[in-house]
Amino acid sequence: MLIPIAGFLLGLALGRWWAVLAAGLLGAYILATNDLEGHVGTWVAFVLTVLLACAIAAGVALRRLQRRRRLRGA
Repeated sequence: MLIPIAGFLLGLALGRWWAVLAAGLLGAYILATNDLEGHVGTWVAFVLTVLLACAIAAGVALRRLQRRRRLRGA
């Protein structure tokens, strides 16, 4: 639950699409410190990376929509 919230707030704070690439760092870290047997660690890294990337993208999109609305209203 903390990963999507943190990702959303990161995307909202930065407001840049390149912030989505930060999700790859989490996936790389999970793969590097993987202690799970078999391919479970790979699946966990993949799922958490995709979840974080979607949350960051949602935050970025919301910030951009707010900025666009402010510019049109002014």
